[in-house]
Amino acid sequence: MTDKPILCLDFDGVIHRYDSGWKGPLVISDDVTPGFFEWLDRASEVFKIVVYSSRSKEPGASNAMAIWLASQREKWRNDGGQSHITNGTPVEVEFVDTKPAAFLQIDDRAVCFDGDWSELDPAELRKFKPWNKR
Repeated sequence: MTDKPILCLDFDGVIHRYDSGWKGPLVISDDVTPGFFEWLDRASEVFKIVVYSSRSKEPGASNAMAIWLASQREKWRNDGGQSHITNGTPVEVEFVDTKPAAFLQIDDRAVCFDGDWSELDPAELRKFKPWNKR
């Protein structure tokens, strides 16, 4: 595939476990979510992986996320993690400061809209908790 569709990933709570909460745009305190690198290898074979976060517009934040991700991948490898990329190409992840026109996005704080506003009760939406706060 030469023109892969964009899969946009949120950072905090999706790639970064985000157990410690917000500490500032350049502070990334926690480890990667379990299974991410194995999943990333598979996903990168069919998608262009792009990361867009609320951090992204802050100066230096994209670089901080990229450095953190590289160190987490190294830690994963040192702990026995192995890449299963079939084409031998290193996984490429792009960090952007504007939300891309993505084919699909993965976010821990989102609801998929199915075209029926009556299904989205504001009182129920207010009760929402991401996976790491349940």
